[in-house]
Amino acid sequence: MTAKVPQLPKGPFSFLLYSSKPYRVAAFLAVFSVIFASTLGSLVPYVFKRVVDSVNGAAGFGPESVLFWALIYIVFTFAEALGWRSSGFAGSRWVTGVRATVRETLTEYVTSHGYGYFSSRFAGALGSKITNASDGVKNIIQEILWEWMGFLLSLVVSLILVFRTNLYVGWIFVFWVLVIAPINIALVRKKMPLSIAANERETELRAQTIDVLTNINAMHDYARRGFELARIRNLIDIRRRAGLRNWTYSEWSMTLNNVLESIFSGGMILFAAYLWSIGIVTAGDVILVLTLVVSIRGDLARIGRNFDNFAETISQAREGLIDILHEHDIIDHPLSKDLEVSRGEIRLEDVSFEYESRKIFDRLNLCIEPGQRVGLIGRSGAGKSTLMKLLMRQYDLSGGKILIDGQDIAMVKQESLRGSIAVVPQDPLLFHRSLKENIGYGKIPSTDEEIILAATHAQAHQFIDTLPKKYDTLVGERGIKLSGGERQRVAIARAFLKDAKILLLDEATSALDSESEVMIQEALKKLMENKTVIAIAHRLSTLRSMDRLVVMDDGKVIEDGTHDELLKLGGVYAELWAHQAGGFLTA
Repeated sequence: MTAKVPQLPKGPFSFLLYSSKPYRVAAFLAVFSVIFASTLGSLVPYVFKRVVDSVNGAAGFGPESVLFWALIYIVFTFAEALGWRSSGFAGSRWVTGVRATVRETLTEYVTSHGYGYFSSRFAGALGSKITNASDGVKNIIQEILWEWMGFLLSLVVSLILVFRTNLYVGWIFVFWVLVIAPINIALVRKKMPLSIAANERETELRAQTIDVLTNINAMHDYARRGFELARIRNLIDIRRRAGLRNWTYSEWSMTLNNVLESIFSGGMILFAAYLWSIGIVTAGDVILVLTLVVSIRGDLARIGRNFDNFAETISQAREGLIDILHEHDIIDHPLSKDLEVSRGEIRLEDVSFEYESRKIFDRLNLCIEPGQRVGLIGRSGAGKSTLMKLLMRQYDLSGGKILIDGQDIAMVKQESLRGSIAVVPQDPLLFHRSLKENIGYGKIPSTDEEIILAATHAQAHQFIDTLPKKYDTLVGERGIKLSGGERQRVAIARAFLKDAKILLLDEATSALDSESEVMIQEALKKLMENKTVIAIAHRLSTLRSMDRLVVMDDGKVIEDGTHDELLKLGGVYAELWAHQAGGFLTA
């Protein structure tokens, strides 16, 4: 990362406000338009009252009043429609803008997490969480803007109009609201855990499904389709039961709301009719109350579903934000600078490292001179791959320092550190893009000539040139359309193109056949020229020509020298060399 990623608010509403900053004008226009339209729409029952009173010849009303209030109705409905459409145009810019900002912000944030964060999470689950958060924040805006604001304004205007009609009818209305509101707030609080649980089960189901599809070849190779379908079927059932609990609770909540709404709306209508029968209110007042009750009854009947949907929306956003906005475990120091590599010297000084309470290194010291080619040797668990991860600062040290050309890597920007090191991993990481894009990933931008030259050096050009679309061929997800050796050669071509001073090779020839390996060894010799190289290989013959071999065991350097020196020493390396079977270390 070239700059420190800002700390982001983790609550759905605070994150909404943060993401809305670039769209203040659109947000203001949308809110104002909703207020305007909702207020006019709520006054329509009052216009109906005036029309009825005018038709009935109530005191103070004449024939001309009917025409006047009819025209007022036309003006109100036209202006209300304009208000709603204005809110739609402004709201569309606000909502789509915020959704895009949320996606961009969360993607930027999650890609700044370290190796440890991703090693314990499904990529598919993280993708679902980003989608859940962006959709959730979008839905919060829509529900607040076009559900809750209109409802609350209609409630306030209706309350004023009812009290103007009759004080007792008004108090029935107030009591109705005071009963329903706290009951629904309490119901929502109890529903939130059910909604979060349902969203978590959905995320888990998506992640496991993606995991199966990603490893579909392994499933077929081991004839485990029935096994995987049983696992997915079980997760589907867990998701179904979580969803059923959530939905059933919602239905009971809405049933309670329907009962209360029937009681109070019926009471208001009966009482208004009684007041008209004894001459206290006019026919227009009765129509006003009836119209308001019908309007508010619909709103209050939906209040349970609105609360339910709102709880679902908040839970959806929160479930996505909580895990994505986990604090970064690897961050740039506030005073960090770009790493400047001129020679490529690597020095480990008293390096200590623990992982999950297991001590990997304890005061390890190692110096690799500029331009030196070093092979790391040792059985699985000796700490070879971990050492490479520490050089890339995928983890922070427990103690000590790693210096590159005298610069502590903990005090340089991670992006500049990793930009100064080329890596050829054991399992090549390819995007579902063209071969040109995958090779060109080592240097952006790069020319077609540079890409072809790098592929030629990596012995990849020959097989690429036989493909129908050549360098424009898509490699499939994780490079599935290519063989293991072809993927490895693409990764080596990428390293050629990057041309970094420091080169890390982690079993770079492990996926190649013998004939290909001979060609790649020649290519690697050229790649390693004028570079500091650290290579890992279980096939010791591939490391024989290295300037220096470092034998590790249990996180310690136990032997250090050239191939011939270590054979003469007659220690662990000599024993491993003697016991190789087919060129590989025995366990």
